[in-house]
Amino acid sequence: MNQTLKSFALALIAGIIAVGSVAAQQPSSSLAPAPTQSIMIKPKMKLIDVKNVSQFIQGVDLRGTEVDAYLDTRKVLTEAVDAATKGGKKDEDQIAVEMRLDQGQNLFTLMQRGQLKGAEAEKWREIVQSLQDAVKAAQDSMKK
Repeated sequence: MNQTLKSFALALIAGIIAVGSVAAQQPSSSLAPAPTQSIMIKPKMKLIDVKNVSQFIQGVDLRGTEVDAYLDTRKVLTEAVDAATKGGKKDEDQIAVEMRLDQGQNLFTLMQRGQLKGAEAEKWREIVQSLQDAVKAAQDSMKK
């Protein structure tokens, strides 16, 4: 994938995340398949937030065609929690969750489908913001 195409893909994903965070997407949105080339992002979140979002997405309805994408995204979160826990991190410590861009998009899509209580809105917004910041950081590094 050439540089221009990568930049376009990142801009498109950033736009989707930005638009989706302002207006809730319809439950019919689909999870993205894994790309042939990986663009990595590293959203930074508190360990407890990674644990909570991993549990949160377990309550989302899936279509049969989305099972692999869901399991892949959940695995990234679970592995990040396990590594941080083994590394002695505490729930309030911030960690970087390394994931492919498609996994970040899938996490965002799953979060959009979930039901949450008003008390959880600020935390949900923080997690979405960490995904947006990670995409922007990846875009900025691609420009260099």
